[in-house]
Amino acid sequence: MSSLLRREPALIPLFAAVGLGVVGSLAFATHYLSSNSDVVIRKKGLQDSDGPWNAITQGRNTKLMSFNQDFWKNRAGMPDPRAAFQDLGANPSDAVKVAKAKAIAKANAAKEQISAH
Repeated sequence: MSSLLRREPALIPLFAAVGLGVVGSLAFATHYLSSNSDVVIRKKGLQDSDGPWNAITQGRNTKLMSFNQDFWKNRAGMPDPRAAFQDLGANPSDAVKVAKAKAIAKANAAKEQISAH
């Protein structure tokens, strides 16, 4: 390796840039995995309801980079869609039928409101 760099000194900036990129990406990954509570490395011992993915609210931006910040601000007051499926009980198909009926009723009400105008 050192003989290659002595023979071709123009490669030194290339090796430095690639090395810096690798070290930076590893440092970012280590920092993100160790400091972010949304990341679970060991799932052993977690119940289904204990995961951090169940604590995310509608208005919380979980993306590393988001170009449309207004999207997340507008979702802040919306109800959680998972609430319809939280207490499914013994027969989950009943909860699905109820949620479907509510969605159809809401869509029909919206259609009537649009046709009234």
